[in-house]
Amino acid sequence: MTLLGPVPAADLGVTSLHEHLIADDTLADREPDRRYDDPDEMIGEVREFLSAGGRTITELTCRGLGQDVEALRRISQESGVQIVAATGFYREMYYPEYVSEENSDQLATRMISDWIHGFDGTAIRPGIIAELATEFEAACLSSNEEKVFRAGARASLETGLAISTHCWQGGLAMEQIRVLTEEGVRPERIVIGHVAVAHGLLDRVMRIADTGVYLGIDCIGYVLGDWDDADRADMVKALIDRGYLHQITLSQDMMRRSFLKCRGGHGYSHLLDTFVPMLQERGVTAEEIRTMLVGTPKRVLTGARGAGEAQALEQERL
Repeated sequence: MTLLGPVPAADLGVTSLHEHLIADDTLADREPDRRYDDPDEMIGEVREFLSAGGRTITELTCRGLGQDVEALRRISQESGVQIVAATGFYREMYYPEYVSEENSDQLATRMISDWIHGFDGTAIRPGIIAELATEFEAACLSSNEEKVFRAGARASLETGLAISTHCWQGGLAMEQIRVLTEEGVRPERIVIGHVAVAHGLLDRVMRIADTGVYLGIDCIGYVLGDWDDADRADMVKALIDRGYLHQITLSQDMMRRSFLKCRGGHGYSHLLDTFVPMLQERGVTAEEIRTMLVGTPKRVLTGARGAGEAQALEQERL
């Protein structure tokens, strides 16, 4: 399901599974660099991705993070890039006030309504549930976070949409997986995001992969301390060598103005123009690269129910 309607799975093509095009992430640190609010600027930026061989971008901006699906639709129409939108909730500090007041079923109903009826009365429907988040270095999910994860799981079960999470360094991945699978979500409908962002995480990442979920190898293009794309490429090769090829997703999680090509940054084409050649230098084959950029995203983004079927299930719940 894209912003312009459903497309055949075979037409998704090369897909970046975790990006942002219109978003406002300034609440945490007040950095203007973390605000994307110019559709005109973004149209040119995503055309670079298309020119590099990309076809589809999964845009994970959700409630509270500055989501603007009408602007995203315009970007898609004018750039030629297929865009998949998300329904869900981000970090707790970004939750709308009603999250504290409602229960998981009520929050799930909001996401299911987006799928059945479209966002806020539009005809635009989501193609994924994201970016469900937990906090870095927290000991466990907060009560509100657990409520949101259970809501996301229930919405996933009724719509068929996959779930993508925010899980810095994979620190609470096992708790995220526990809550989602307790609700009945299959591991192969879960993408755990931000697992490859620092040294010393390979063993943890493999333990996460052993549960059957997908691994979000995102933030490609970021330099995080002494961790950069060369280290990411090494980790991807190590994971492939250990048998996890079909669980790897690749993306950039672009969320800084300074990353845009028009502002001197590396842009959305960096994944294809720069990172893919780094993988090839390490012996990753064209077939393996196609699996990570085409085959795996296609599995994640397909499997959703038709709106009519989801609506019938909603009526049963009510």
